Amino acid sequence: MLPIIHRALRSAAIFLAHAFLACVLVFGTWIVDQFIRLLSGSQEILIYGVLPLSYLFQTVDVAMIALFGAFGVIEAARALRSDDDE
Repeated sequence: MLPIIHRALRSAAIFLAHAFLACVLVFGTWIVDQFIRLLSGSQEILIYGVLPLSYLFQTVDVAMIALFGAFGVIEAARALRSDDDE
């Protein structure tokens, strides 16, 4: 196989793995959020009486998507630029 195609496929696999892990973690936080809502009787729980708990879960979702997306792109670029063709 041509080296550039091999590197491109490896880069795509790395990026898709990061995207898949981000989806699994976001789904996991959604499950925890739904479980807490079920336990609280669909009543919004406030942290320190001010901040809704759902905001915390949404912040965690955004942070995981941003971090896994950024690191996925960085690792894919490193794999694409690498010279080792194993």
